[in-house]
Amino acid sequence: MTDPFNAAYYNSVDQIFHAPWTAAKLARLDLVNLSVKTLWPQGHPTRLIHVTGTSGKGSTCRFLEAGLSLLGQSGAFLSPHIFDYRERFSLNGQSAAQDEIVDVWENKIKPYAVGLTLRSPQQALTFHEVNILIALALFEKHGIERAAFEVGVGGRYDQTRALDYVATVLTNVGRDHEHMLGQEKWQRALDKAGIARPGVPFFTGESDEAMLRVIAGVCESVQAPLHHIDQSHTNALATQLAALPANVQPRSELLTTHYQQQNAALSLAVIQHLHPEVDATAVLQKFLAVNLLGRFLPVEDNIYADIAHNPEKINAFTQAVAEKFGRRSKIFVVGASGFRTPAAMFGPIMAIAKTVIVTSASFRGQDPTSVKKAIDAIAESTPTFVIPDSQQALQLAKSIREDDDVIILTGSAYLIDQALNPDPYLRYLNATQGWREVEEINVDGRVQFKLPGK
Repeated sequence: MTDPFNAAYYNSVDQIFHAPWTAAKLARLDLVNLSVKTLWPQGHPTRLIHVTGTSGKGSTCRFLEAGLSLLGQSGAFLSPHIFDYRERFSLNGQSAAQDEIVDVWENKIKPYAVGLTLRSPQQALTFHEVNILIALALFEKHGIERAAFEVGVGGRYDQTRALDYVATVLTNVGRDHEHMLGQEKWQRALDKAGIARPGVPFFTGESDEAMLRVIAGVCESVQAPLHHIDQSHTNALATQLAALPANVQPRSELLTTHYQQQNAALSLAVIQHLHPEVDATAVLQKFLAVNLLGRFLPVEDNIYADIAHNPEKINAFTQAVAEKFGRRSKIFVVGASGFRTPAAMFGPIMAIAKTVIVTSASFRGQDPTSVKKAIDAIAESTPTFVIPDSQQALQLAKSIREDDDVIILTGSAYLIDQALNPDPYLRYLNATQGWREVEEINVDGRVQFKLPGK
């Protein structure tokens, strides 16, 4: 790799090689930008921070939301949700109410989406684009002054890039979504760093020197000031946390892991840069109160769930599990979704597991039997079972555990949803989302839609 990295040229060549795809993707960004200008002709009032990365996007958004609450009303746009769609919209630390989702959709976003489709069926808003507009509508409704906005996938071509931001954040670059972002790590860094924009401060916690050259090249090409948050910042934050009084309440478990302290250090740096008047100790106390659904989630005594769903997240989570539970035996209930490679995903788990139960991840879930074959090849001595139904898989784990065993569900947000969601209607909707669009069949020359499972 040459140094410096000529980001502008490599990106241009990649776009030229895929010109039809590039034009279609960039057109979607223009469509979202036009939609925002139509719905908010005077400009949207919320000051936004854009957050991308392979791991830690959701945690960083929640830390930013918590710290920014010292300055006024704050919020966050997150994805995916675990149990309930409204989890995607955090308003002053609380998920949007069901009635608010209905109101914003029925009275603001749906009329616009229908009108847009009437004018041009090819420009019908996607699920992700609708979510973006709903988030902005909820922020306006609640008077949210500052908010963190999480990328869906990647960065450069994600529709969230259509908005205006006061800062951009890249947590790290890992191995997720290679089929969309590129097989080479530098390709994924080029895509994620593509959220950089002229004059807007860019923050990253990436530690790989080669990837930092890519990121620096992107920032240089658009004249975005680059701020690198390294291990020294995390160490300083850990020291500051240790100095806080033990009776500071509330105090969640989120900041007990090293990787979450890295996300917190990155968030603190962003807040202090944008608002140097804010007291760091007050920010840290806000951080300590942050909870994030699906991150080391206590389910019952000695049962935890975590949505670690890519190799980096699994590796960091497995290390945290080993540190937290030491020599205690561990039963894992796992499921994989999307195009992720099971061996790369679950290798670290096999090294510490007493037993592994492979189950379905429902939406875009991989076949549990195929997942078992892949992980058996790397750890034949670890007992592994296949139970397709995730609730039954959890019951099996409970039935075989001994007194000191810990049960951990991980690998996919959809697995955790199907195993633990108390709302059967939402559980079904989550598992079958998108069926109206993808399950299309032709009957006597007429297009119909096939019901899931039929």
